[in-house]
Amino acid sequence: MCLSINTDIFSSQGNPFPILKQIAEKGFKSIQWIHHWNTDFFYNKSEIKEIKSRLNEYGLILNDLHATIGVEKRWFSETEYQRKAGVELVKNRIEMTVELGGDVIVLHPFITPDPKLYDIHFKQGNKSLNELKEFCLNTGVKIALENLTFMQSFTTIEKYFDNFKDDFLGFCWDTGHSNNLGPEAIDYAEKFTSERLIALHINDNMGDGRDLHGIPFSGTADWEKITKIISKSSYSEKKPLTFEVHHGEEKTLDEFIITAKEKGLIINEMVENHRKQYSP
Repeated sequence: MCLSINTDIFSSQGNPFPILKQIAEKGFKSIQWIHHWNTDFFYNKSEIKEIKSRLNEYGLILNDLHATIGVEKRWFSETEYQRKAGVELVKNRIEMTVELGGDVIVLHPFITPDPKLYDIHFKQGNKSLNELKEFCLNTGVKIALENLTFMQSFTTIEKYFDNFKDDFLGFCWDTGHSNNLGPEAIDYAEKFTSERLIALHINDNMGDGRDLHGIPFSGTADWEKITKIISKSSYSEKKPLTFEVHHGEEKTLDEFIITAKEKGLIINEMVENHRKQYSP
């Protein structure tokens, strides 16, 4: 198993190619594309072609891709034309994933404190997932819903799992988000990972609400428990573990990437050792 790392270590917008080159030079072989994860940006064919060329040049493969929740083009929007535009935006990322050789997109569920708006967003999101299902099955790309920094995201994901099978809809576990929410979130995540885990965002924080996306072992996350859960999950042994970490000011970017790889190898070894322990 190799390691995968996010493309937005430094920024999620702007020219991604210098970062990709640094990632490759430090020994990573796989990435999760996360640029423009929170915009209405559409990738056109020329852009995707150039990204594919650069990945080939640097010897990188696409593990999976973080699709965008959208700004006005939202897949759960209460405004119908915006919901439809949101579906097209998700399809754009699915098509990009196919062209780059991946098989999973990560998608954020919605968050709202308003019960009436929640029901509307859930209904609209359900409609969009129904429209996306056939497109996913035809392309071979699955959607992984990610847990966020609110417990509501878990209950929303669970409701969608009740409506859709795992043939196209799965779970992306963000370990930092669950660490900030505490034991209840870890238990929820573990329940989802047994059959639905198809993507990972491995990162650390201090458990105090700050979404730091730190390198593993820099915070309070229980990596012994996390690696055990991953080892017993549905996450494919053929897919690399994906780390979603953000560069801080304490190290140079080169030093940060080197440290991320060093700690990533430790996490990787822990998962593999647990798998050997639990294998029949």
